[in-house]
Amino acid sequence: MEQTENQRPAAKKFYRRKLMMSTLSTTLCISLVLYMSGMFCMLLFNTQNISDMFRSNIKLTITLNDNRSLAEIEQFRKTLATYPFVRESQFISKETAAEELKEDLGEDFVAILDGNNPLLSRIEVKLADKYATVDSIKSLSSRLKKNPVVDEVNFPHNVWRNTTSVLTKFATIVFTVSVILLIITIFFISNTVRLQMSGNRFDIRTAKLIGATNWNISRPYLKRALIQAGVSIVIAIIGLSITIRYVQKIVDGVVNISAFPATLGMMALAGLALCLVTTWFYTRKYIMADEDELYY
Repeated sequence: MEQTENQRPAAKKFYRRKLMMSTLSTTLCISLVLYMSGMFCMLLFNTQNISDMFRSNIKLTITLNDNRSLAEIEQFRKTLATYPFVRESQFISKETAAEELKEDLGEDFVAILDGNNPLLSRIEVKLADKYATVDSIKSLSSRLKKNPVVDEVNFPHNVWRNTTSVLTKFATIVFTVSVILLIITIFFISNTVRLQMSGNRFDIRTAKLIGATNWNISRPYLKRALIQAGVSIVIAIIGLSITIRYVQKIVDGVVNISAFPATLGMMALAGLALCLVTTWFYTRKYIMADEDELYY
């Protein structure tokens, strides 16, 4: 009898440690799934920002007429800066263009041409987002070419089309993966809670046999699910916040922070709803189950 009594504390300690490890692993798994869901949710919200970032770096190149005076060119530059379609512009003189080409070629091509610089001065324009469309660019090009200071207006249409095609495919992939991940999240959290509740099925049966009401049986498990969900959400939010801050430092301006509260809200609601609903469902299942069903 003494040996049996000594073994009881050890058995309780082992059971408590096993329950703690099970709860911890379940919490971490739910946190990881919520974190991944939050990441893809932020990516989905910021698809348009990523698209705008790529498109905004494609430049409209205005080559200037070499026969025009410096005063006319300067006046054109000032007028160009006032146009609403210009987000940013950079003037590159023919001398600067020659130096850039010299660095690219690795030799002084001007010296080879007896000091003649065939290059022309140009202005590189980054367009405002609302004007960064094919139709707008064609219209702007036609308008600019009418100015006598302008020799040519060039825009990399092939690069634009390829970028648009890639970004469209990227948005489709992100949306598809987000939907798939949402389904996986629901399945994974449901399955994780099911496994956890399966370990408590005999405790639920015992409570039912001694006359406890359905609510009294369900309440401690729902409370545990609420705490688990809360801790998981906090861990997921901390991880997501660190990741977003890190991404902002690497690529400034891409992440739309205004989408962050909505993402956190969706994570919190999804975590709480899934944990509580699945816990309630499996608790009810084992409450209503026959004794034979508990062994399968």
